[in-house]
Amino acid sequence: KWQRENNVHVTYDKRAEGLHKVLYQCPACGTEYKMTSHGSVLECTQCGKRWNLDELGSLSAVEGKTEFSHIPDWYEWERSNVRKEVEAGTYHFECDAHVDTLPKDRYIPLGKARLTHDMDGFTLKGNYECKDYEVRWKASELYSCHIEYEYLGKFGDCVDLNTLTDTFYIYPENCDFSVTKFALATEELYQHHLRQ
Repeated sequence: KWQRENNVHVTYDKRAEGLHKVLYQCPACGTEYKMTSHGSVLECTQCGKRWNLDELGSLSAVEGKTEFSHIPDWYEWERSNVRKEVEAGTYHFECDAHVDTLPKDRYIPLGKARLTHDMDGFTLKGNYECKDYEVRWKASELYSCHIEYEYLGKFGDCVDLNTLTDTFYIYPENCDFSVTKFALATEELYQHHLRQ
């Protein structure tokens, strides 16, 4: 809004690239995790709908109805959809992940693990040096989570979760996902538990 009101033009040819990581759900067909972006275009690979991001930061459909011209409105629509899942008690995500930890001053690769995010919060189960481990972050105690897009150019997008002595960098793999949805769900789950 500020950008348009102050006539600030972003002329960079690739201004929409990466936007699909935030706008992960198509408002035309409702499909999650099938958005992509290139140049100044945001596109759903499921239904083919495309939007152009103009130099003033507004989106417009290349063809048909423009569901959201203002990026924050699209984002809040995604949040409302996550909230519905949480209120219905159906929010659930589970996937394999690569895990690194940062207990002190260097990263330690823990390898493969299983990440679950559901109505109870996050659970990470894995095996490191022939020992099983399980770490839980309760939804009622986690009001937000830190996410990274293409963190350090290593394994892609990640969610990083902390204990009192360690930070776990968790990179979901071999599945469709959005760390943006993790962040929204974490906030909505916390609020849901406050209302209980």
